[in-house]
Amino acid sequence: MGTLHKYIFKQLLGVSAMTVGLFVFVLVIGNVIKDVMGELASGKIDFGIFAYTIALIIPAIIPYAMPMGVLTAILLVFGRMSAQSEIVAIKASGRSIWDISAPVFFLAILASLFSVGINFYYAPMARFAYKSILKNAIAENPLQFIKPGTFVREFPGFVIYSDSAEGNTLKNFRIWELDKSGEVKTSTIAKTANLTYDENTDAIVLTLNNASSDIRRKSDSENFSKPVYTAKFEKASVSLNLAEILGTNKQRKKLAYMTFNELMKARFTYNPKKLPETPENMLRNRMKVQIQIQQNFAMAFSIFAMVILAVPLGIKAQRTETFANLAMALALALGYYLLMVLISWLEKFPNLRPDILIWIPNLLFLALGLVLLKRASKN
Repeated sequence: MGTLHKYIFKQLLGVSAMTVGLFVFVLVIGNVIKDVMGELASGKIDFGIFAYTIALIIPAIIPYAMPMGVLTAILLVFGRMSAQSEIVAIKASGRSIWDISAPVFFLAILASLFSVGINFYYAPMARFAYKSILKNAIAENPLQFIKPGTFVREFPGFVIYSDSAEGNTLKNFRIWELDKSGEVKTSTIAKTANLTYDENTDAIVLTLNNASSDIRRKSDSENFSKPVYTAKFEKASVSLNLAEILGTNKQRKKLAYMTFNELMKARFTYNPKKLPETPENMLRNRMKVQIQIQQNFAMAFSIFAMVILAVPLGIKAQRTETFANLAMALALALGYYLLMVLISWLEKFPNLRPDILIWIPNLLFLALGLVLLKRASKN
């Protein structure tokens, strides 16, 4: 690597570290507010777990922060070099655009390979570890998850409320069971409800004491004065499955929480909704896994595709303003992610091979970047 290459590579490496760090910070703050701050404020987790979950969030967001960070760094570095006529001077000395871009391509390859490891191992393990931490916190003190004076709606098909609590006992307890349309199907009132955690079923078990239930017709679901049937009992139990909301059940583990080895095995076993194993259902389930695998690869190598496009755009922009280059980087990244989302919606049509189509954004960015680079090399 010559002196010029070392100079450009050093500039890119330093700026990339800062821009990736910036996007990591912004995305961490966004995720903390959305996923963790509520748990801390409601008392579901303490500050120690809160700090640890922040550390776990970082690997999970690096796949999104790295492409935007490297893209922004290239726009900043080449925009500054172009604005200060450094690019013109380098080309006047006989160096081509391809030669100038060599350190950029080298950095993009390194970043893409690093991102593959993050996408397939550290990010899914970090996401799963976060859910496991929350699960363990609930197991130690299940009452943290059902706060008195608050309508709890996290459990699918249920709404829970209690006036007060003493230890693991909820007082003046109410639970509403909902149908698929979200209307009340059964309303149960209990004097007290004891909470325990069942490790075998991964569920919070509510033991209701001195309770009564009103079962309603669908047409009268909002009219509490017309119960169809009322049952009274001294004791009854309700099981609330944590795997439904935490995604920690090994049999129903989310694809985003799976490592590469787990995804490869899941191609033949993934069936989260317990659908009949017909050829059509098996093809759809396998396609969902293959889309996740290809998406992880495509996201990693999006860095390379974005870099190819960023070099000619940075040279042509001729801007030293950080804000303008940052806005351009965000526009390109948002366009890329929008295309990825649109293609991922095709998972319901496996015959269209959305697992292959997921590479279209990379190919578009790569093709456009090569065309612009070729034009820039002639000017």
